[in-house]
Amino acid sequence: MLVIATSISGSGRKKYLNELAEYAKKFGKKVKIYHVGQMLFEHAKKVGIHLTPENILNTNPSVSNAIRGAVFESILANIDKDRKENDVVIISIHSIFFWKKRFMRAYDRFYLNKLNPDMFVTLFNRATDILKVLYSRNQWKPQKLSLQEVLLWQNVEVEMTASWAEIDRKPFYVVSVLQNTNTLYRLLFEPWVEPVYVCMPMTHLKKESDKKKVEKFIKKLEKYFVVFNPLKLDTLIGHKFDLASYHHTVNQDLYWLIKQSKKVIAYFPIVVSSPGVINELREAHETNKDVWLIFPSKVKSPFLIYFSSQIFENLEDFFRFLKRYKQEKQKRQK
Repeated sequence: MLVIATSISGSGRKKYLNELAEYAKKFGKKVKIYHVGQMLFEHAKKVGIHLTPENILNTNPSVSNAIRGAVFESILANIDKDRKENDVVIISIHSIFFWKKRFMRAYDRFYLNKLNPDMFVTLFNRATDILKVLYSRNQWKPQKLSLQEVLLWQNVEVEMTASWAEIDRKPFYVVSVLQNTNTLYRLLFEPWVEPVYVCMPMTHLKKESDKKKVEKFIKKLEKYFVVFNPLKLDTLIGHKFDLASYHHTVNQDLYWLIKQSKKVIAYFPIVVSSPGVINELREAHETNKDVWLIFPSKVKSPFLIYFSSQIFENLEDFFRFLKRYKQEKQKRQK
């Protein structure tokens, strides 16, 4: 399998992909990663072109395009051999940069067409964490990026990569680097395992004991599914009210994560108001996904009932159902 993996600067993509390769080794799988950014500097040095990490984005576009083209020619020359010798080959690139308060394209569609990847993935992180990383780097410190600009940049990175996948009719996933490495591993190596989005009350869930119930539930759920977990992705953690962050959170959950999931599973550890869960259930319902709800009360809002396909009043009933569901699915696959 050949995969294009994108992300914005400072998101932790390189570390996450390297950890994926090490994780895959435990299961006898070989993953080769082309870190294209690193290769640009290596090629420039080889041909005598002066590039520095601090100023590479100031390079004349003709020069940077020529260097990028040479790197991709090298990749193309070896790609057939790489695919035979490895289970997965990942080409790690950026699709777009936000530099000097403007967007700059960071790809060449000609080479994307030549590579013809099997899957596209965008890795993302909390904007607050990315901002801290970028402000620690000499390259990005003078750019004085705001939280809103990082959110916008990350959004454009996702939408750009998604457009490539749509044009090529290939699978596309958005994966947080804060999730376990096995999330991407299972998407690559266990395509028969269904990806699901799990939702729960967050704003009004105050007690730590209730939050631990949710975490325990998700851990158990991961035995059955690839789980996209918003607790790992919450963009609102660590800062006060910010309208851009609020908008980004809604877009991320509804139009990235639910879109790429086969099912949505909602868990209420206690009876509490949650406008977010109601909207997530509606989005899943209206995009023809199964919606399973665990709600600990016989009295339920008509909206919860309307937008759910299966409702359970406790976890015991839910996991009994899930065990039967898995067994029936395995029979059908045989």
